[in-house]
Amino acid sequence: MKSVFLANMTHEIRTPLNAIVGFSDLLPVVDTQEERMEFIRIIRNNCDMLLRLINDILEASSMGQALAIKPAECDFAQVFNDICQTLAQRVQEPGVEFIKDNPYTTFRTTLDKGRVQQVLTNFTTNAVKYTHEGHIKVGYRQETRTVGNGQPQNGLYFYCEDTGAGIPKEKQASVFERFVKLNDFVQGTGLGLSICKAITERCNGEIGLTSEGEGHGSTFWLWIPCEKIED
Repeated sequence: MKSVFLANMTHEIRTPLNAIVGFSDLLPVVDTQEERMEFIRIIRNNCDMLLRLINDILEASSMGQALAIKPAECDFAQVFNDICQTLAQRVQEPGVEFIKDNPYTTFRTTLDKGRVQQVLTNFTTNAVKYTHEGHIKVGYRQETRTVGNGQPQNGLYFYCEDTGAGIPKEKQASVFERFVKLNDFVQGTGLGLSICKAITERCNGEIGLTSEGEGHGSTFWLWIPCEKIED
């Protein structure tokens, strides 16, 4: 159990840690104060993400623990741009293009932006492992869905689309379970998607994937209820 726990920690913290180290290395060669302050902001954002991930892993290691959700008002269009700036650093394979799909110049709403970043980071990290040519596309849009009480509810739909290995039909139902691995030769122990599912449940949202099977790529998606704040 100790070995599994340590392996999970290594897998989950790598993304924000890479961003912190990468942007810190670039600080000495930045020409303008504006760029320097932007890099510092990204570093701080990923430091917060790193601390939150460690807390999440500690919570996920104990049965019955609930993840804390702390919604706050934000301009998610700007938040999304910041998230994608960090995610793009993960896509380093020459034959893979990172595509950002931000349909809004401004979108004020109330949500837990740290949790959304956590889910999109996990989606993208998994896509990077299995995609060696083509693209990884991350986006979101406003979408109304019918919830459990039968009433339509406004929210945001997030997705990560890749042209990677795809997921066999018989394994798609189990990918959000704890410690599930689709390929024993790919790094990681399968905790990330189970945390994404727990976050979705705490937000009263929905999570899933679409894939035509092996060799056809896949799209992981998340929908959470939230209202656009009109000016």
